[in-house]
Amino acid sequence: MKSLSAADIRSSVAKLRAKWPTLHDLDRAGAVLKIKQAGVSMRTLAKELDCSPSLLGHLLLARKAPLQDQLLARQGKISTKELVRRARPEQARLAARDGKALEAKRTKEAQKGCKLICDWLAQTGHSWSVGESIVDEARRILARAEQEGALPRPDTPLKLPVEEIIERTVPPEPFSGDAGYPWWFAQWLARWAFVVIPDRLVRHKALNMALDKQVKGEFA
Repeated sequence: MKSLSAADIRSSVAKLRAKWPTLHDLDRAGAVLKIKQAGVSMRTLAKELDCSPSLLGHLLLARKAPLQDQLLARQGKISTKELVRRARPEQARLAARDGKALEAKRTKEAQKGCKLICDWLAQTGHSWSVGESIVDEARRILARAEQEGALPRPDTPLKLPVEEIIERTVPPEPFSGDAGYPWWFAQWLARWAFVVIPDRLVRHKALNMALDKQVKGEFA
């Protein structure tokens, strides 16, 4: 949607306020949605229209009812209240559909992240058994940081190639001896995974997938 200037928004609100008494509820909803999308809060708009924010939310929900029901409402055969009642199952169906689509998208992104992790482990010369320890420890590092509110604020630009991000996130202190070996690489993995996979849920799923691959001794 094209952004509106402050003057345009004020003009739109004033016009809606003047026409409000003569508009059908569905037309009111369409006008409210347009102004809302321009950045005006429901509380502010409700104040301008001398109504409650809940009423505006009620109208916006009615607008989500099936089109055949909206037609009945315009014909005066059902009320706006009934339109809202019929909109709720449709809203739930759309929410479920969108939720499944989002989950499928996250799973696809997590699979890509899993491959990146497994490829990185292979390129750094780790066996599956050591890779398992590294991934598991990286998960714990990120979980602890999240729990303590200590997640890093990386200064690495997200638009850089993945290889360069990985190089830039090498921990400052190298491991020393066998005892620090998996831990140092786990720190490195946690650092670059946090930048390369910014979505927490996708990152969590990718690390879990990678851990499963290492446990099973499989390539990504």
